[in-house]
Amino acid sequence: MTLTTSTLDSVIVIWHVAVNNKDGATAAAACTDDVVVAGSEGESSGRDVMVRWAETAGIRLMPRDCYDVPGGIVVAQDATWDSDATNTPLTVYSTFGLRNGSISSIHRFASLDEARAFPLVAEAA
Repeated sequence: MTLTTSTLDSVIVIWHVAVNNKDGATAAAACTDDVVVAGSEGESSGRDVMVRWAETAGIRLMPRDCYDVPGGIVVAQDATWDSDATNTPLTVYSTFGLRNGSISSIHRFASLDEARAFPLVAEAA
């Protein structure tokens, strides 16, 4: 599926724009107070974690494709890092859990199969 803004929840679009602009406050505002963030360096939670990560990760994430999964969305993204002089994109897959119109969790994976298999479940309010 080709990504269009109509197939990607608007809060996830806002989050991507904020992360790409290193705008931690806006990235965190798109999330629940207890947002869970997990990637190659482990798992943390809370908006303060999101603020620090968005401001310091030095990453740009360009969404390509999205896939509905129970409880959220998996997004295929071309990732580049400020620290990579070659600026060569690496495809990463993130699951976005959603609750009450906000992002409740973000988990990063190396493959689509891993991301789709992650037990992301719709959370109650």
